[in-house]
Amino acid sequence: MQDVVKTNPQGTRRRKKRRRRGNMSLYYLMLFVASVIILYALSRTVFFKVENYEISGNERYSDSEILGAAGLGDNENLYNIDLSATEQKIKKALIYIDDVNVSRELPSTIVIEVTEAEEFACCQYEGNRYAVISRSGRYLSTEQAEPDEELLQIYGLDLIDVSLGDEFTSSDENKKTIIMNLLDVIEDICPGMIDYIDITDRTDILMSYDNGRIEIDFGSSLDYEYKMRYLITIITANLDADASGELIYISSSSGVSFIPDEGLEELEQSKDKIENMTETEEEETESSETDE
Repeated sequence: MQDVVKTNPQGTRRRKKRRRRGNMSLYYLMLFVASVIILYALSRTVFFKVENYEISGNERYSDSEILGAAGLGDNENLYNIDLSATEQKIKKALIYIDDVNVSRELPSTIVIEVTEAEEFACCQYEGNRYAVISRSGRYLSTEQAEPDEELLQIYGLDLIDVSLGDEFTSSDENKKTIIMNLLDVIEDICPGMIDYIDITDRTDILMSYDNGRIEIDFGSSLDYEYKMRYLITIITANLDADASGELIYISSSSGVSFIPDEGLEELEQSKDKIENMTETEEEETESSETDE
């Protein structure tokens, strides 16, 4: 009897179809990857050419100055521009720009939004030198021999590494934090009314209000927002509009003490008398000791 060999042509065809499907899947994957690579290359070379620069917020600097500082020109590609690095270039090159935002706008525009710096305060440093800072704390000018009296004066910051365009730094970092917080509160409560701040001793901060009409002994920076609101309320609600003198913050429980100019003069005279009497007594004592 002859052996019968069974065949399964249908199963063979299925295996060939599966094999063919596997080959086609690999082919489509490779085609997809190649397409992505080509599209990426085209997007960086042929597509998304920058055709427009929209610049806003600039008055001090021209559009061409800003683009020059950014290193941007013709034939740029939207996606070859590092937005963050471009912002830093502009701020570093143009010190009167306090902030800048660079963004893309499809299909072909780069948008540059500029916030220009304004001279805000004049800070004394290293003896008799002065530096002007913006509200954000950037140096706009340095090496001034005289203070700019139209600006808020700040003393005792212990500035270090004074350099144009940089943010100010202090050898006492607490002073920087305190002064920036105080400036926020002043702008919120009494903008333009504080003439100077002396933070030489940050536990005994001194201020001047309304062109020196009232000297404020603010004390430490603790509870600075409450204290500022309290002191300004006393000045505006409890003192005459033309009152001048010294306002001393004592404590939250004891309140404040106001000494008018006349009282300050009398106090100074009393101090002088006491000092003179002390000097006289010391001289008499020295004289009697010499005679003996």
